[in-house]
Amino acid sequence: MEAAVAVGQRPRSVAGWTILGGVLYVVLFVIGTIVLFDGPPDSSAAPAKVIQWYSDSGHRDRVNVGWILITLAVFFLLWFIAALRRAVSMVDGEGILTGVIGIGGGVYAALAFASVALNAGIRTMSDDTYQHRVFPELIHAAGDVSWVMHATGAVGLGAMIIAASLAFMWGGVWPSWAGWVGVFVGVLALGSIAFFPQFLFLLWILVVSIMMFLRPRSPSRVA
Repeated sequence: MEAAVAVGQRPRSVAGWTILGGVLYVVLFVIGTIVLFDGPPDSSAAPAKVIQWYSDSGHRDRVNVGWILITLAVFFLLWFIAALRRAVSMVDGEGILTGVIGIGGGVYAALAFASVALNAGIRTMSDDTYQHRVFPELIHAAGDVSWVMHATGAVGLGAMIIAASLAFMWGGVWPSWAGWVGVFVGVLALGSIAFFPQFLFLLWILVVSIMMFLRPRSPSRVA
């Protein structure tokens, strides 16, 4: 018990700074998504237009830059997940809610890595063919599959948000209204096949990351 309090009183240790991984995730993820998806022809575009766009090596380089940014974003998210799990464990011990933080966050991270790799790999595969051929049907499929894969991973993220919100609310770290707002965001994240819930869970991660960094002693107070 005393050890938990002692750790919580070192807000600017390595563990304290990893909390900002959530902020870096949101910033890099948003920028990476814009770079990756803003510009290419949409799925309803004529095949000739798709071929013309992806035949430009500069456009393919842009896809790769977006892939790198999103990959880095999820890398930093892993540190935030670890910091969030540690904070929840101070009020839940090694209970179910603590376990859900690690499992849910890990599921999302794995599928997010896979979805962006699949998307970028297929959309730039013309780099690896001698004829530099572009296959519009495959590019369309890559966009759909990566979107569904990321939305599926967000189910794990929703479970993580619900678990953290309940733990902090029941532990007295958050007021009841904040806990229920978090639960609501987590439930909406289950439907991340739509765009709006993804915006909400990004906002939740951003706010919680900043608040945990500014008020690092809240969990330790309850512990």
